[in-house]
Amino acid sequence: MNPLLRFARRSAALVLLLPLCACALADIGSGPAPQLFTLTAGRPAAATANTQEQARIVVDEFSAPAVIDSARIVQQSGANELKYYADARWADRAPRLIQNLMVETMENSGRFASVATRNADLRGDYELAGDIRQFAVDATDPANLTVRIEFYARLVLENERNIVAAKSFSASVPVVGKGISAIVAAYDAGLRQVLEGVAVWTDESARLAAKAAPSQS
Repeated sequence: MNPLLRFARRSAALVLLLPLCACALADIGSGPAPQLFTLTAGRPAAATANTQEQARIVVDEFSAPAVIDSARIVQQSGANELKYYADARWADRAPRLIQNLMVETMENSGRFASVATRNADLRGDYELAGDIRQFAVDATDPANLTVRIEFYARLVLENERNIVAAKSFSASVPVVGKGISAIVAAYDAGLRQVLEGVAVWTDESARLAAKAAPSQS
């Protein structure tokens, strides 16, 4: 084929594609960005027990149903109906956000020799794992919204993979005010309550497990 003809055909194809590319780029940025929200770590009371008995904890990402395993904020509008708030997101997937705040809460307590996430690739004495069973706004009564949070936590002996303790933790916090900011404030209060409870329980359970362990001497 004549080189000039080949060049002309390629140029024509590029001219036709340019408007399509421009439209695609315009579509990506045309919608308004959702509001992004984060939550805060708890600050449990410090332990009064001997600090030399502090355990090293590895915090796993808690498992969650697909509807919760998302950056979207969940609303339960009926017994069998779940929705998402359209223009609001967590700053990360809820399980990962909770995992990081769990580590920070446990560090804030001063009760542990070290705390790290599983992906930090550090060894610990115990693993903290569990399930996120509820993390949603109860909107079954639209006039009285309530944030409901429930975790089931397991403390596992790292070397032996034995569960040494397990417990359910929950919080229900009424939403005071209107709008997504009021909803996030209720989430924040409820999650701090649950995280602080898990941190204190983890410390006490690890100490009991260490005392019950057979002597190595």
